[in-house]
Amino acid sequence: MRQTVMKQNIDQSTAKVALNPRIIHLVFAMMITCISPIAISAVYQSPTELRGIALDYLTSQVKQTHGPDTEITLSAMDRRLRLIQCSESPSAFLSPGTKLQGKLSIGIRCNGKKPWTVYISAHIKNFADIIAAAYPLTRGTEISSADVITIRQDLSLLRGRYFKKTNNLIGKILKRNMSSGQAFSANFVKPQLLIRRGDEVTILASMGGLRVRVKGQALHDAARGDRVRVRNKQSKRIIQGTVVNFGVVNVQM
Repeated sequence: MRQTVMKQNIDQSTAKVALNPRIIHLVFAMMITCISPIAISAVYQSPTELRGIALDYLTSQVKQTHGPDTEITLSAMDRRLRLIQCSESPSAFLSPGTKLQGKLSIGIRCNGKKPWTVYISAHIKNFADIIAAAYPLTRGTEISSADVITIRQDLSLLRGRYFKKTNNLIGKILKRNMSSGQAFSANFVKPQLLIRRGDEVTILASMGGLRVRVKGQALHDAARGDRVRVRNKQSKRIIQGTVVNFGVVNVQM
């Protein structure tokens, strides 16, 4: 009788342990913990893979428009981001009008069964050798070869047209003050005037193999290569020619 009672107590205790919800919950949690790393790697898209797709796309784009001296930097992605593994290969894209310089955003798109789109911040630096001031220069300076140096510059930091060759800059007049190392912009300079309105000029007229020199008067300011209207002092006739030097106008007859 006593053995029977003890057996019943043991069976009841075993049943309580087996049905205890706390123990069931604990066992279930341990199972989830054990499999979660595998499940996550299988379910979510790899941020490393997405960054690789973005970098490959930007690299292929800049090769078409930039020089070889280009740097591309991608920002880190939010670690909390969870994107379902795409059933197709994700593809990169740029929004219309995006310039491939400075700071920008590149999109990664999934067109699979569960589509999604994510954006990654990027920074593109396109370096080139350009012409800059060798030392502080003042407004009105006629630029000479001693006034300029060549520097390596990120072009995304520049505004307006810059100069890569000194021969496009030498002889021009500075319109503003410049600091040492500052890049020259087309907006900073103007052509040197070789002729001013009212100046007496020499007109070189070419007629076949014959060249004639006559005096004239300039009717407006002009720089080298400009077309200028001049009045022949002898005939009073107004003609048009090209400025070739200080006070010299070439006219084709």
